[in-house]
Amino acid sequence: MNTLLEQFHFLRPEWLLLTLPVLILCALIWRLQNRTSNWHNIISPALLPYLLDESALHPRRWPIIILAGGGILACLAMAGPAWERLPQPVFRSDAALVIVLDLSRSMDAEDIKPSRLQRAHFKITDILKYRSEGQTALIVYAGDAFTVTPLTDDDETILSQLPALTTDLPPTQGSRADRALELAARLFKQASLTRGQVLLITDEVALAQGTEAAQQLAAAGYQLNILGMGTPEGAPIPTGNGMLKNAQGEIVVPVLDDNSLKIVAASGNGRYAMVTTNDSDIRQLGVTEISQFEQRELTPQGLKTDRWREAGPWLLLPLLLLAPFAFRRGIMVIVLAMLIPIPQPAQAFDWKDLWLTPDQQAHQLLKQQQNEAAANEFTDPAWKASANYRAGNYEQALKGFRALDGADGRYNEGNALARMGNYEEALKAYNEAINQKPEHEDAKHNRQLVE
Repeated sequence: MNTLLEQFHFLRPEWLLLTLPVLILCALIWRLQNRTSNWHNIISPALLPYLLDESALHPRRWPIIILAGGGILACLAMAGPAWERLPQPVFRSDAALVIVLDLSRSMDAEDIKPSRLQRAHFKITDILKYRSEGQTALIVYAGDAFTVTPLTDDDETILSQLPALTTDLPPTQGSRADRALELAARLFKQASLTRGQVLLITDEVALAQGTEAAQQLAAAGYQLNILGMGTPEGAPIPTGNGMLKNAQGEIVVPVLDDNSLKIVAASGNGRYAMVTTNDSDIRQLGVTEISQFEQRELTPQGLKTDRWREAGPWLLLPLLLLAPFAFRRGIMVIVLAMLIPIPQPAQAFDWKDLWLTPDQQAHQLLKQQQNEAAANEFTDPAWKASANYRAGNYEQALKGFRALDGADGRYNEGNALARMGNYEEALKAYNEAINQKPEHEDAKHNRQLVE
Protein backbone atom coordinates (compact mmCIF):
# COMPACT_ATOMS: atom_id res chain seq x y z
CA MET A 1 0.00 0.00 0.00
CA ASN A 2 2.82 2.39 0.85
CA THR A 3 4.44 1.65 -2.49
CA LEU A 4 1.26 2.65 -4.34
CA LEU A 5 1.00 5.88 -2.37
CA GLU A 6 4.64 6.68 -3.06
CA GLN A 7 4.22 6.09 -6.80
CA PHE A 8 0.88 7.88 -7.12
CA HIS A 9 1.14 11.07 -9.15
CA PHE A 10 -0.61 13.03 -11.90
CA LEU A 11 0.80 12.92 -15.42
CA ARG A 12 -0.73 16.33 -16.26
CA PRO A 13 -1.14 18.10 -12.89
CA GLU A 14 -1.85 21.47 -14.54
CA TRP A 15 -5.41 20.28 -15.23
CA LEU A 16 -6.07 20.32 -11.47
CA LEU A 17 -6.06 24.12 -11.65
CA LEU A 18 -9.35 23.87 -13.53
CA THR A 19 -11.11 22.63 -10.37
CA LEU A 20 -10.94 26.17 -8.99
CA PRO A 21 -13.16 27.80 -11.66
CA VAL A 22 -15.55 24.79 -11.43
CA LEU A 23 -16.00 25.36 -7.69
CA ILE A 24 -16.34 29.12 -8.18
CA LEU A 25 -19.06 28.56 -10.79
CA CYS A 26 -20.95 26.21 -8.47
CA ALA A 27 -20.67 28.67 -5.59
CA LEU A 28 -22.08 31.49 -7.75
CA ILE A 29 -25.06 29.35 -8.82
CA TRP A 30 -25.69 28.35 -5.20
CA ARG A 31 -25.58 31.98 -4.11
CA LEU A 32 -27.93 33.00 -6.90
CA GLN A 33 -30.46 30.42 -5.75
CA ASN A 34 -30.18 31.70 -2.19
CA ARG A 35 -31.05 35.21 -3.37
CA THR A 36 -34.14 33.87 -5.13
CA SER A 37 -35.29 32.05 -2.01
CA ASN A 38 -35.03 35.31 -0.02
CA TRP A 39 -38.40 36.39 -1.46
CA HIS A 40 -39.87 34.77 1.67
CA ASN A 41 -38.57 37.69 3.69
CA ILE A 42 -40.32 40.43 1.71
CA ILE A 43 -43.50 38.78 0.35
CA SER A 44 -46.36 37.44 2.38
CA PRO A 45 -46.35 33.63 2.51
CA ALA A 46 -49.98 33.62 1.33
CA LEU A 47 -49.03 35.45 -1.89
CA LEU A 48 -45.85 33.52 -2.73
CA PRO A 49 -47.59 30.63 -4.54
CA TYR A 50 -49.27 33.13 -6.88
CA LEU A 51 -46.16 35.26 -7.58
CA LEU A 52 -43.36 32.65 -7.83
CA ASP A 53 -43.22 29.26 -9.44
CA GLU A 54 -42.28 26.06 -7.63
CA SER A 55 -38.59 26.21 -8.58
CA ALA A 56 -38.20 29.62 -6.99
CA LEU A 57 -40.04 28.59 -3.83
CA HIS A 58 -38.08 25.36 -3.33
CA PRO A 59 -34.79 25.56 -5.37
CA ARG A 60 -33.19 22.20 -6.02
CA ARG A 61 -29.57 21.88 -4.95
CA TRP A 62 -28.75 18.50 -6.49
CA PRO A 63 -27.95 19.87 -10.01
CA ILE A 64 -25.29 22.08 -8.45
CA ILE A 65 -23.87 19.12 -6.57
CA ILE A 66 -23.83 17.09 -9.80
CA LEU A 67 -22.09 19.95 -11.58
CA ALA A 68 -19.43 20.23 -8.87
CA GLY A 69 -18.86 16.48 -8.64
CA GLY A 70 -18.79 15.98 -12.40
CA GLY A 71 -16.47 18.94 -12.96
CA ILE A 72 -14.02 17.74 -10.33
CA LEU A 73 -14.10 14.19 -11.73
CA ALA A 74 -13.42 15.52 -15.22
CA CYS A 75 -10.49 17.59 -13.98
CA LEU A 76 -9.03 14.60 -12.13
CA ALA A 77 -9.42 12.44 -15.24
CA MET A 78 -7.71 15.01 -17.45
CA ALA A 79 -4.87 15.36 -14.90
CA GLY A 80 -4.00 11.70 -15.55
CA PRO A 81 -3.72 9.89 -12.19
CA ALA A 82 -1.19 7.07 -12.37
CA TRP A 83 0.53 4.71 -9.96
CA GLU A 84 1.44 1.63 -12.01
CA ARG A 85 4.76 1.68 -13.85
CA LEU A 86 5.11 -0.11 -17.20
CA PRO A 87 8.43 -0.97 -18.88
CA GLN A 88 9.27 0.85 -22.10
CA PRO A 89 12.14 -0.46 -24.26
CA VAL A 90 14.62 2.17 -25.36
CA PHE A 91 16.58 2.32 -28.59
CA ARG A 92 20.26 2.89 -28.03
CA SER A 93 23.20 3.02 -30.37
CA ASP A 94 25.55 0.07 -30.28
CA ALA A 95 27.97 1.70 -32.72
CA ALA A 96 31.38 0.43 -31.64
CA LEU A 97 34.75 1.85 -32.66
CA VAL A 98 38.13 0.46 -31.69
CA ILE A 99 40.94 2.97 -32.18
CA VAL A 100 44.32 1.33 -32.76
CA LEU A 101 47.26 3.70 -32.22
CA ASP A 102 50.81 3.03 -33.41
CA LEU A 103 53.42 3.82 -30.72
CA SER A 104 56.51 2.81 -32.69
CA ARG A 105 59.45 5.25 -32.78
CA SER A 106 58.59 6.45 -36.30
CA MET A 107 55.53 8.21 -34.84
CA ASP A 108 57.90 10.76 -33.26
CA ALA A 109 58.85 12.08 -36.71
CA GLU A 110 58.01 15.75 -37.15
CA ASP A 111 57.08 15.95 -40.83
CA ILE A 112 53.64 16.99 -39.53
CA LYS A 113 53.59 19.35 -36.59
CA PRO A 114 54.04 19.05 -33.73
CA SER A 115 54.72 15.37 -34.45
CA ARG A 116 52.92 12.38 -35.94
CA LEU A 117 52.01 11.08 -32.49
CA GLN A 118 50.83 14.43 -31.13
CA ARG A 119 48.70 14.96 -34.22
CA ALA A 120 47.25 11.47 -33.68
CA HIS A 121 46.29 12.53 -30.14
CA PHE A 122 44.49 15.56 -31.57
CA LYS A 123 42.63 13.39 -34.08
CA ILE A 124 41.48 10.96 -31.40
CA THR A 125 40.19 13.89 -29.35
CA ASP A 126 38.27 15.21 -32.36
CA ILE A 127 36.78 11.80 -33.10
CA LEU A 128 35.51 11.43 -29.53
CA LYS A 129 34.06 14.92 -29.70
CA TYR A 130 32.11 14.11 -32.86
CA ARG A 131 30.93 10.69 -31.66
CA SER A 132 27.90 11.54 -29.53
CA GLU A 133 26.77 7.89 -29.30
CA GLY A 134 28.22 4.44 -29.19
CA GLN A 135 31.14 2.73 -27.48
CA THR A 136 34.83 3.32 -28.09
CA ALA A 137 37.95 1.33 -27.18
CA LEU A 138 41.64 2.22 -27.45
CA ILE A 139 44.49 -0.17 -28.29
CA VAL A 140 48.18 0.74 -28.62
CA TYR A 141 50.93 -1.32 -30.18
CA ALA A 142 54.56 -1.44 -31.17
CA GLY A 143 56.29 -4.84 -30.82
CA ASP A 144 53.08 -6.13 -29.21
CA ALA A 145 49.52 -4.87 -28.66
CA PHE A 146 47.88 -3.73 -25.42
CA THR A 147 44.36 -2.61 -24.46
CA VAL A 148 44.34 0.85 -22.90
CA THR A 149 40.56 1.00 -22.44
CA PRO A 150 38.00 -1.67 -23.41
CA LEU A 151 34.76 -0.71 -25.17
CA THR A 152 33.12 2.03 -23.14
CA ASP A 153 30.81 5.00 -23.61
CA ASP A 154 32.91 7.04 -21.14
CA ASP A 155 35.00 9.15 -23.52
CA GLU A 156 36.62 11.02 -20.63
CA THR A 157 38.43 7.84 -19.61
CA ILE A 158 40.10 7.60 -23.01
CA LEU A 159 40.91 11.32 -23.14
CA SER A 160 42.57 11.15 -19.74
CA GLN A 161 44.91 8.40 -20.97
CA LEU A 162 46.12 10.16 -24.13
CA PRO A 163 48.90 12.31 -22.59
CA ALA A 164 50.61 9.18 -21.21
CA LEU A 165 50.70 7.43 -24.60
CA THR A 166 54.25 8.04 -25.87
CA THR A 167 56.66 5.93 -27.87
CA ASP A 168 58.61 5.19 -24.67
CA LEU A 169 55.63 3.29 -23.25
CA PRO A 170 55.81 -0.07 -25.14
CA PRO A 171 58.25 -2.57 -23.59
CA THR A 172 59.42 -3.71 -27.04
CA GLN A 173 59.69 -1.75 -30.27
CA GLY A 174 58.35 -2.92 -33.58
CA SER A 175 55.32 -2.44 -35.81
CA ARG A 176 52.99 -5.41 -35.24
CA ALA A 177 49.74 -3.86 -36.44
CA ASP A 178 48.42 -7.38 -37.14
CA ARG A 179 48.48 -8.23 -33.42
CA ALA A 180 46.60 -5.04 -32.62
CA LEU A 181 43.91 -5.89 -35.19
CA GLU A 182 43.52 -9.38 -33.73
CA LEU A 183 43.09 -7.82 -30.29
CA ALA A 184 40.45 -5.45 -31.69
CA ALA A 185 38.46 -8.41 -33.01
CA ARG A 186 38.60 -10.03 -29.56
CA LEU A 187 37.23 -6.87 -27.94
CA PHE A 188 34.24 -6.91 -30.31
CA LYS A 189 33.56 -10.58 -29.61
CA GLN A 190 33.84 -10.11 -25.84
CA ALA A 191 31.14 -7.42 -26.12
CA SER A 192 28.99 -9.78 -28.28
CA LEU A 193 29.04 -7.31 -31.17
CA THR A 194 28.76 -8.60 -34.72
CA ARG A 195 29.39 -5.19 -36.29
CA GLY A 196 31.92 -2.47 -35.60
CA GLN A 197 34.66 -0.29 -36.98
CA VAL A 198 38.41 -0.35 -36.40
CA LEU A 199 40.45 2.79 -36.98
CA LEU A 200 44.17 2.12 -37.42
CA ILE A 201 46.32 5.23 -36.94
CA THR A 202 49.82 4.55 -38.26
CA ASP A 203 52.46 5.50 -40.82
CA GLU A 204 53.27 2.00 -42.07
CA VAL A 205 52.15 -1.62 -41.91
CA ALA A 206 53.70 -4.91 -42.98
CA LEU A 207 51.75 -5.67 -46.14
CA ALA A 208 51.43 -9.44 -45.84
CA GLN A 209 50.62 -9.54 -42.13
CA GLY A 210 48.35 -6.50 -42.29
CA THR A 211 46.37 -7.78 -45.27
CA GLU A 212 45.72 -11.14 -43.61
CA ALA A 213 44.58 -9.50 -40.34
CA ALA A 214 42.33 -7.07 -42.26
CA GLN A 215 40.70 -9.91 -44.19
CA GLN A 216 39.99 -11.75 -40.94
CA LEU A 217 38.35 -8.62 -39.53
CA ALA A 218 36.18 -8.23 -42.62
CA ALA A 219 35.17 -11.89 -42.53
CA ALA A 220 33.98 -11.42 -38.94
CA GLY A 221 31.84 -8.42 -39.97
CA TYR A 222 34.14 -5.61 -38.84
CA GLN A 223 35.39 -2.76 -41.02
CA LEU A 224 38.98 -1.52 -41.02
CA ASN A 225 39.71 2.14 -41.75
CA ILE A 226 43.23 3.56 -41.76
CA LEU A 227 44.42 7.10 -41.05
CA GLY A 228 47.88 7.62 -42.49
CA MET A 229 50.17 9.76 -40.32
CA GLY A 230 53.06 11.54 -41.97
CA THR A 231 54.12 12.58 -45.45
CA PRO A 232 55.64 10.68 -48.39
CA GLU A 233 58.82 12.72 -47.93
CA GLY A 234 59.19 11.72 -44.27
CA ALA A 235 61.37 13.33 -41.60
CA PRO A 236 64.07 12.29 -39.12
CA ILE A 237 63.17 11.06 -35.65
CA PRO A 238 64.46 13.37 -32.90
CA THR A 239 65.95 11.85 -29.76
CA GLY A 240 67.68 13.26 -26.71
CA ASN A 241 71.03 12.94 -28.54
CA GLY A 242 70.17 14.27 -31.97
CA MET A 243 68.44 12.19 -34.63
CA LEU A 244 67.76 8.46 -34.51
CA LYS A 245 70.27 6.41 -36.52
CA ASN A 246 70.36 2.82 -37.69
CA ALA A 247 73.09 0.24 -37.05
CA GLN A 248 75.12 1.64 -39.96
CA GLY A 249 75.09 5.12 -38.43
CA GLU A 250 72.65 6.52 -41.00
CA ILE A 251 69.84 8.86 -39.96
CA VAL A 252 66.49 7.07 -40.08
CA VAL A 253 63.89 8.91 -42.17
CA PRO A 254 60.53 7.07 -41.98
CA VAL A 255 58.11 7.91 -44.78
CA LEU A 256 54.37 7.40 -45.08
CA ASP A 257 53.74 4.07 -46.80
CA ASP A 258 50.65 5.18 -48.73
CA ASN A 259 50.32 2.22 -51.07
CA SER A 260 50.50 -0.50 -48.41
CA LEU A 261 48.02 1.31 -46.17
CA LYS A 262 45.52 1.62 -49.02
CA ILE A 263 45.79 -2.08 -49.85
CA VAL A 264 45.31 -3.13 -46.22
CA ALA A 265 42.30 -0.81 -45.80
CA ALA A 266 40.70 -2.23 -48.95
CA SER A 267 41.26 -5.76 -47.62
CA GLY A 268 39.31 -4.77 -44.51
CA ASN A 269 36.39 -3.38 -46.56
CA GLY A 270 37.29 0.06 -45.27
CA ARG A 271 38.66 3.41 -46.33
CA TYR A 272 42.03 5.11 -46.24
CA ALA A 273 42.75 8.80 -45.66
CA MET A 274 45.93 10.79 -45.19
CA VAL A 275 45.97 13.06 -42.14
CA THR A 276 44.90 16.67 -42.75
CA THR A 277 44.98 19.86 -40.72
CA ASN A 278 41.17 19.95 -40.51
CA ASP A 279 38.55 17.27 -39.88
CA SER A 280 38.09 16.29 -43.52
CA ASP A 281 40.17 13.14 -42.97
CA ILE A 282 38.02 11.68 -40.20
CA ARG A 283 34.88 12.67 -42.10
CA GLN A 284 36.21 10.88 -45.16
CA LEU A 285 36.77 7.74 -43.10
CA GLY A 286 33.23 7.94 -41.69
CA VAL A 287 34.32 6.89 -38.19
CA THR A 288 31.91 9.40 -36.63
CA GLU A 289 28.87 8.09 -38.54
CA ILE A 290 26.38 5.66 -37.03
CA SER A 291 24.50 3.45 -39.46
CA GLN A 292 21.02 2.05 -39.02
CA PHE A 293 22.52 -1.39 -38.50
CA GLU A 294 24.28 -0.15 -35.38
CA GLN A 295 21.02 0.76 -33.64
CA ARG A 296 19.25 -1.89 -31.63
CA GLU A 297 16.39 -2.14 -29.18
CA LEU A 298 17.53 -3.07 -25.72
CA THR A 299 16.32 -6.34 -24.24
CA PRO A 300 13.97 -6.31 -21.23
CA GLN A 301 17.01 -6.71 -19.02
CA GLY A 302 18.61 -3.62 -20.56
CA LEU A 303 18.06 0.08 -20.20
CA LYS A 304 14.45 1.25 -20.00
CA THR A 305 12.49 4.42 -19.51
CA ASP A 306 9.39 4.76 -17.40
CA ARG A 307 5.88 4.63 -18.83
CA TRP A 308 2.86 4.81 -16.58
CA ARG A 309 -0.58 3.21 -16.89
CA GLU A 310 -3.04 6.10 -16.82
CA ALA A 311 -6.18 5.59 -14.70
CA GLY A 312 -7.90 8.81 -15.77
CA PRO A 313 -10.29 7.23 -18.31
CA TRP A 314 -11.88 5.13 -15.54
CA LEU A 315 -12.98 8.32 -13.79
CA LEU A 316 -15.05 9.21 -16.83
CA LEU A 317 -17.41 6.26 -16.24
CA PRO A 318 -19.23 7.97 -13.31
CA LEU A 319 -19.48 11.06 -15.50
CA LEU A 320 -21.40 9.06 -18.10
CA LEU A 321 -23.91 8.06 -15.44
CA LEU A 322 -24.37 11.69 -14.41
CA ALA A 323 -24.60 12.98 -17.96
CA PRO A 324 -28.36 12.33 -18.54
CA PHE A 325 -29.28 14.38 -15.44
CA ALA A 326 -26.89 17.16 -16.35
CA PHE A 327 -28.14 17.48 -19.92
CA ARG A 328 -31.62 17.96 -18.64
CA ARG A 329 -30.61 21.26 -17.08
CA GLY A 330 -27.97 22.21 -19.59
CA ILE A 331 -25.23 21.85 -16.98
CA MET A 332 -23.20 19.41 -19.11
CA VAL A 333 -23.00 22.03 -21.84
CA ILE A 334 -21.27 24.35 -19.37
CA VAL A 335 -18.88 21.60 -18.25
CA LEU A 336 -18.00 20.63 -21.81
CA ALA A 337 -17.38 24.28 -22.69
CA MET A 338 -15.00 24.56 -19.76
CA LEU A 339 -13.11 21.42 -20.80
CA ILE A 340 -12.56 22.42 -24.43
CA PRO A 341 -8.76 22.63 -24.82
CA ILE A 342 -7.52 26.18 -25.21
CA PRO A 343 -5.61 26.45 -28.51
CA GLN A 344 -1.90 27.08 -28.09
CA PRO A 345 -0.51 30.27 -29.60
CA ALA A 346 1.76 29.97 -32.60
CA GLN A 347 4.62 31.45 -30.58
CA ALA A 348 5.16 30.35 -27.00
CA PHE A 349 4.94 33.06 -24.36
CA ASP A 350 7.47 33.25 -21.57
CA TRP A 351 7.12 35.49 -18.54
CA LYS A 352 10.80 36.38 -18.89
CA ASP A 353 9.89 38.22 -22.08
CA LEU A 354 8.17 40.86 -19.97
CA TRP A 355 11.36 42.14 -18.34
CA LEU A 356 14.35 40.54 -20.11
CA THR A 357 15.43 41.20 -23.68
CA PRO A 358 16.51 38.20 -25.81
CA ASP A 359 20.18 39.19 -25.34
CA GLN A 360 19.75 39.36 -21.55
CA GLN A 361 18.11 35.93 -21.56
CA ALA A 362 20.94 34.62 -23.73
CA HIS A 363 23.51 35.99 -21.25
CA GLN A 364 21.83 33.97 -18.51
CA LEU A 365 21.99 30.84 -20.67
CA LEU A 366 25.67 31.53 -21.31
CA LYS A 367 26.35 31.73 -17.56
CA GLN A 368 24.61 28.36 -17.17
CA GLN A 369 26.95 26.85 -19.82
CA GLN A 370 24.01 26.37 -22.20
CA ASN A 371 26.08 27.68 -25.09
CA GLU A 372 24.04 26.18 -27.92
CA ALA A 373 20.80 27.65 -26.58
CA ALA A 374 22.48 31.01 -25.99
CA ALA A 375 23.75 31.11 -29.58
CA ASN A 376 20.20 30.64 -30.85
CA GLU A 377 18.88 33.35 -28.53
CA PHE A 378 21.42 36.15 -29.07
CA THR A 379 20.55 38.94 -31.49
CA ASP A 380 23.82 40.84 -30.95
CA PRO A 381 26.19 39.59 -33.72
CA ALA A 382 29.33 39.68 -31.56
CA TRP A 383 27.79 37.77 -28.69
CA LYS A 384 26.09 35.32 -31.06
CA ALA A 385 29.45 34.50 -32.64
CA SER A 386 31.06 34.11 -29.22
CA ALA A 387 28.30 31.74 -28.07
CA ASN A 388 28.72 29.65 -31.23
CA TYR A 389 32.46 29.52 -30.56
CA ARG A 390 31.89 28.29 -27.00
CA ALA A 391 29.42 25.72 -28.29
CA GLY A 392 32.01 24.36 -30.74
CA ASN A 393 30.15 25.63 -33.81
CA TYR A 394 33.32 27.09 -35.25
CA GLU A 395 32.03 27.53 -38.80
CA GLN A 396 29.07 29.60 -37.58
CA ALA A 397 31.34 31.51 -35.22
CA LEU A 398 33.74 32.23 -38.07
CA LYS A 399 30.94 33.75 -40.17
CA GLY A 400 29.95 35.94 -37.26
CA PHE A 401 33.49 37.10 -36.46
CA ARG A 402 34.21 37.93 -40.10
CA ALA A 403 31.23 40.29 -40.10
CA LEU A 404 32.77 42.28 -37.22
CA ASP A 405 35.16 45.18 -37.63
CA GLY A 406 38.28 45.97 -35.63
CA ALA A 407 41.23 44.11 -34.19
CA ASP A 408 39.12 41.99 -31.85
CA GLY A 409 37.07 40.75 -34.78
CA ARG A 410 40.21 39.61 -36.60
CA TYR A 411 41.62 38.10 -33.40
CA ASN A 412 38.48 36.02 -32.79
CA GLU A 413 38.42 35.08 -36.47
CA GLY A 414 41.91 33.68 -36.04
CA ASN A 415 40.83 31.69 -32.99
CA ALA A 416 37.97 30.09 -34.91
CA LEU A 417 40.22 29.24 -37.86
CA ALA A 418 42.81 27.72 -35.51
CA ARG A 419 40.12 25.55 -33.90
CA MET A 420 39.11 24.36 -37.37
CA GLY A 421 42.72 23.42 -38.13
CA ASN A 422 43.15 26.13 -40.77
CA TYR A 423 46.40 27.42 -39.33
CA GLU A 424 47.65 29.43 -42.29
CA GLU A 425 44.45 31.48 -42.48
CA ALA A 426 44.53 31.84 -38.69
CA LEU A 427 48.02 33.37 -38.88
CA LYS A 428 46.78 35.89 -41.45
CA ALA A 429 43.89 36.87 -39.19
CA TYR A 430 46.20 37.30 -36.18
CA ASN A 431 48.56 39.43 -38.28
CA GLU A 432 45.68 41.66 -39.33
CA ALA A 433 44.63 42.07 -35.69
CA ILE A 434 48.18 43.03 -34.70
CA ASN A 435 48.46 45.47 -37.62
CA GLN A 436 45.29 47.21 -36.48
CA LYS A 437 46.25 47.08 -32.80
CA PRO A 438 50.01 46.53 -32.26
CA GLU A 439 49.59 46.19 -28.49
CA HIS A 440 47.16 43.24 -28.86
CA GLU A 441 49.06 40.77 -26.63
CA ASP A 442 46.48 37.97 -26.93
CA ALA A 443 46.79 37.99 -30.71
CA LYS A 444 50.59 37.88 -30.44
CA HIS A 445 50.44 34.97 -27.99
CA ASN A 446 48.00 32.90 -30.09
CA ARG A 447 49.93 33.63 -33.27
CA GLN A 448 53.05 32.23 -31.60
CA LEU A 449 51.14 29.11 -30.54
CA VAL A 450 49.82 28.52 -34.04
CA GLU A 451 53.25 29.08 -35.59
